[in-house]
Amino acid sequence: MQNQNLKLDLFVGKRIRFRRKMLKMSQKTLGQHLGVSFQQIQKYEKGLNRMSAGRLKEISDILNVPLAFFYTNIITKENASYHYDELAASKEEYLLLKSFRVLTSVKQKAILKLLSDQN
Repeated sequence: MQNQNLKLDLFVGKRIRFRRKMLKMSQKTLGQHLGVSFQQIQKYEKGLNRMSAGRLKEISDILNVPLAFFYTNIITKENASYHYDELAASKEEYLLLKSFRVLTSVKQKAILKLLSDQN
């Protein structure tokens, strides 16, 4: 049970890091919003320190995501049929989204059309 809790803490921490980086926010900035040091943010993101439900709610508000974001795509024994990285989005998915966001709307629509034609 304790091992599962550690994995969950790490998963949530990775989701915090993922969202923070999507917003181009530093650990220092997030820490300032929360009134903690950047080292504390590092510990949260690495799953080394646990956080209360209230603290996670504060983080979700700052990062502008619902609380469920931090638990999305958790793989459990009950629903795992294949190996899955503990982070819901891969580095490639992150880079794709990051690149997509800086494109003009015309280019975004062209890419979406290309992808829809693949189905």
